[in-house]
Amino acid sequence: MVMKYPKIRIERLTISNMKSVRSGSVDFSAANALRAGKASVLGIYGQNGSGKTVVIEAIAMIKSILSGQQISRRHLESITQGEINSHLEIEMSVFDSVGIDCSVIYKCVLEQRDNPNISNLRNGAIINSKEKTFIAVISESLKIAGSINGIKYPQQYIAETDETQELVRPEQKRKLLFGNNDETLISLERHKLLALYGSRSFIFSDQAADVIKDNCNHDFGSIINSIRFFAIARLFIVGGETQCEVPLPFNFVLETENHSYAGHLPFSLESKALLHKEALSIFESLIHPMNLVLSSIVPGLKVTYRAQKASLDEKDSAYEVELFSSRDGLYEFPLSHESLGIKKIISFLSLLIATFNDASHVLAVDEIDSSVFEFLLGEVMGIMKDHGKGQLIFTSHNLRPLEKLDDSSICFTTIDPDNRYIKLKKKTTNNLRDMYFRIISLGNDDIELYNSESKNALAFAFRQAGYED
Repeated sequence: MVMKYPKIRIERLTISNMKSVRSGSVDFSAANALRAGKASVLGIYGQNGSGKTVVIEAIAMIKSILSGQQISRRHLESITQGEINSHLEIEMSVFDSVGIDCSVIYKCVLEQRDNPNISNLRNGAIINSKEKTFIAVISESLKIAGSINGIKYPQQYIAETDETQELVRPEQKRKLLFGNNDETLISLERHKLLALYGSRSFIFSDQAADVIKDNCNHDFGSIINSIRFFAIARLFIVGGETQCEVPLPFNFVLETENHSYAGHLPFSLESKALLHKEALSIFESLIHPMNLVLSSIVPGLKVTYRAQKASLDEKDSAYEVELFSSRDGLYEFPLSHESLGIKKIISFLSLLIATFNDASHVLAVDEIDSSVFEFLLGEVMGIMKDHGKGQLIFTSHNLRPLEKLDDSSICFTTIDPDNRYIKLKKKTTNNLRDMYFRIISLGNDDIELYNSESKNALAFAFRQAGYED
């Protein structure tokens, strides 16, 4: 089933009270490229601990929220120590040549809380304090402005809610989205409470989505469904716990007897994967194009696979699939035994190919340079910017891409936690890499990108560490 949804890109991300970032806003400059059918690329650079990875983590949390999924427990410590809550705001450009050109802004407040349903003891054993806590989405709002199907909408709230009120406001939007059936509204109120304690969004929850689909024929309902589908099937994160996971993307919904694959097949690089017969044929078709690019990055390397029936039952259409690494066609061994660098490349390569060829894909990769040769990394970024179609967001320490991308495609972190992200405007004759080094070495009157005192402090620390009492 081919999917017909508008294309969506991240235009701006604002972060407050998340780890080392008290306040910061990242401008992705994606809207014009989206309308023109071109790629949007943004690389984030800065010293260690200055907030680069926080951007990727924030996007990962937003992906979970907008897709109606639970926020991962690995984000429990994301809220800045000493702060009560964290704020995330994302602005997205939504475009379709048929008649959609609008901006959508989603904002939420996150708070770490103790779960009152879990006691301090479990079977006589003391429970770790982290097991008792969860991240609650205590308030959220969705605004829209722009044109949809020939109607121009001024900026307005589609939905706004918090834990102190019933469902959503304004009331006219509640009626528009959910209807007036008392039984349905009472059920939604219960699901809203469950969403709060389940670390999920209510606006984008499965239950709200089902009611909107059944009761709302308005443009606003279709926008909510489009954003939800975008988060599920078009927004991909590589980094952290997803390091050895491969969501293999394709451009349709695959329905099998027992499962529905919404635009991608989840696949582990560390163990065997279970795929149904229909999904296996899609998987087979994706291996060849991935190997074409992989062998250009690592000469002689290809990914092969072995598939066997999961059971002897003839009615069971499931297969166990395991990936293997092949060098020059001479020998094979399980991919799980490959180096971390090779697995990192493979984990985002299929996604990178899809992002290059499909304007509806958004890919965010943390530390993209950790496994790619410096010169090749610059070439890949340049090709993606000049000839790609989707949106690529990455963090890196390698400065080669600064020579291949323009200043609108590079964001720098600062040492100011209240203003973490900036863009530098270069002159025509400037090399952005040289300009960055010059600011680091000589400083800048407006903003500091690097703690100039760290060099002397580092030398002193090394000397002190060598002394014995």
